[in-house]
Amino acid sequence: MIPTFGNTAPVSEVVAALRSSGAAIVTNVAHSDLMQVVAAELRSGFDECALGEQSAFDGVRTNRFNQVLRASPRAAELIEHEWVVALADEILLPHCANYTVGSMTAIEILPGEDGQALHRDDTIYPIDLAGLELQIGVMWAINDFTAENGATRVVPGSHRYLRSWHLPNLGEWLPAEMPSGSALFYLGSTWHGGGPNQSQSHRIGLINTYCLGWLRQESNQYFENPPHVARHFSPPLRALLGYTPHGSGDDEIGTFVGECDGWLDTPPRVEWRDDRGQLGGEQHVAEQKGSERLQVTGKQE
Repeated sequence: MIPTFGNTAPVSEVVAALRSSGAAIVTNVAHSDLMQVVAAELRSGFDECALGEQSAFDGVRTNRFNQVLRASPRAAELIEHEWVVALADEILLPHCANYTVGSMTAIEILPGEDGQALHRDDTIYPIDLAGLELQIGVMWAINDFTAENGATRVVPGSHRYLRSWHLPNLGEWLPAEMPSGSALFYLGSTWHGGGPNQSQSHRIGLINTYCLGWLRQESNQYFENPPHVARHFSPPLRALLGYTPHGSGDDEIGTFVGECDGWLDTPPRVEWRDDRGQLGGEQHVAEQKGSERLQVTGKQE
């Protein structure tokens, strides 16, 4: 089964399960009232797309759209939720200074839809290295996910296979059944896909991916959430969208000098990962430079 936890479980236990199985469910993370509001806000987006772009992969009876925050302002509470940040910190921050939202997609699977082809999300990047997770995905159950209405199918343990070497047994998938307000967390290397909807009602989910901050985001967040929109978001959310540089000092990339609504010259969390060998605040920069001088000259100044 897919490891499943209550919302009071220690983060360390969920992280361990996520690393072992490639996926984990945390139930009742968000209040049902919030889910009802988000569902109502997303309705206009679903109605507008109305099966507009159909394909064998995306589905012929599935509505999906990307500009989630335009349709649902309250979805911001899910995108920057404390559970998301806690797990993404553990999975992604060992490999980057800060991470960003790769994509946000609202998905409505209608009755009669077939199962989606199982796939990995990280194949958009031409990197395949053991132990390096490029992204993490979070599927929010806006309404109940059941085996009958198209709950996301997950192949536990499939993240252990390098995509260039092996193909896991895709027949070993399990449905991520969970009540509204719960979240399925899965690694970018874990095989998964939408399930067939054999019920008489729709299934609504919100899937957000988070990628290493030095990677190109899957969906262009600066067009989906341009400066005049992003300026109204919280600083942590703006940082997640990419409105801040990656790194600090001489190691910064994605910098900007000038005036721009929403831009953050300094990430909200400056003291990042200094305990894992990367630079944090100015003190750590000075300490490293002092260490470098000592190694070059052989003596302490």
